[in-house]
Amino acid sequence: MIQKLIALFVLIGFSTSVFSQGESLFNDNELHEIRFEIVDTSIFIQGKEYQMVNMIFDGIAIDSVGFKKKGNISASHANHKFPFKVKTNKYVGGKEYDGIKEFTLHNNYQDPSSLREKMTYDLMGDLGLNYLRTAFAKVYIDDHYWGLYTIVEGKDEMYKHVFDNRDGAVLESTDFGDMCFEGLDKEDYYDALFDDYIYTVDNGEEDLAWEKFPIMLDKANNTSGADYMNIVPDYLNITDFIKYQAANVYLLNFDSYIGFRGNQLYYFDEATEVWEVIPWDFNASFGLWNTNNFRPFDYPIVPSNISNGCIASKINEVQELNDLYLGTLCQMVNELGDTVRWNNQINQWRAQIEDAVYEDWRKEFSNDLFDQATEYGYFSFAWEEEIPAMKTFVSDRWEYVKTQLELIDVELLFS
Repeated sequence: MIQKLIALFVLIGFSTSVFSQGESLFNDNELHEIRFEIVDTSIFIQGKEYQMVNMIFDGIAIDSVGFKKKGNISASHANHKFPFKVKTNKYVGGKEYDGIKEFTLHNNYQDPSSLREKMTYDLMGDLGLNYLRTAFAKVYIDDHYWGLYTIVEGKDEMYKHVFDNRDGAVLESTDFGDMCFEGLDKEDYYDALFDDYIYTVDNGEEDLAWEKFPIMLDKANNTSGADYMNIVPDYLNITDFIKYQAANVYLLNFDSYIGFRGNQLYYFDEATEVWEVIPWDFNASFGLWNTNNFRPFDYPIVPSNISNGCIASKINEVQELNDLYLGTLCQMVNELGDTVRWNNQINQWRAQIEDAVYEDWRKEFSNDLFDQATEYGYFSFAWEEEIPAMKTFVSDRWEYVKTQLELIDVELLFS
């Protein structure tokens, strides 16, 4: 069955995007150097207001750039190594660098390996999903080394490249946005206990988002199995949705649909009137969170948040979605999650960033922990215990998922 699923998965095809802008900025074959000058550090230490600074990116100077602190939990860094947002056109309309107007600098908060976010975004691209481009950079503020950062493409930049509309309507789930259908009105998605809506508008027109989103939830949750694949793809890119959830399960990414429900982004493509899945926020990927409850060698390949998870639960009644879900896991085992392939990537990225990490005194972990986190074994950090090192996660997860898929083979053979 596994080979059959792989063949089906290949027939479904991969979506590809050709990027002409940002090729230099997101070139991950090199470790970039970004210098910010004329920075008032008190502004970003105390708040999140933009300030006008000069930027030198790999030796190319750009003046009058917008620069500010971003993030929530990741902005609580004890040594002021905050994540930052950069907008080249904040003060001068139309100003760009390498065709890009916005990108962010992520501080790899709570990830001693510094690899989780980049490797997960790269995987999303390998799966043919809409993904944000990334690269590593050494960041300086007024000649003071601020540490190693991950450059992450601005979401609206990706919207522009992929959908030709950076202003498209986007809804993001909070930690309670379970993708269930509650009604056709915005007020149906208000949670009185927490005094907030379970979805927030992240981009574009709020009225358009709330007009179209509940309709999609209705179709994706309430269409019968027999009609599902004839109707739902006209409202939601269900193929990307299922592949994305399978990837989250494989990577034990609990800051997602399978965990706290947050960090789900859905973009409304006005050209097709289809809601598109936007993979987002992977600092907790590769089993960084919830380690007291789940390990790479025991987290089920169809957890309850999938089998009982509103739209995701449709894999129980729509055979094509079930094949797609299992086919994605098969592709992870046989190709993308192969231990040799991923260990080579870990070695490649570690070699690129190692010296920059060692020099980074602002990081919240030791050099020894960086060494440990990128190799084999388990370690403790922050509030988590028994966190799998990257190579241990790769090995243990591959073996477990492979075994579980083979057991499904046996069950089907004798059913």
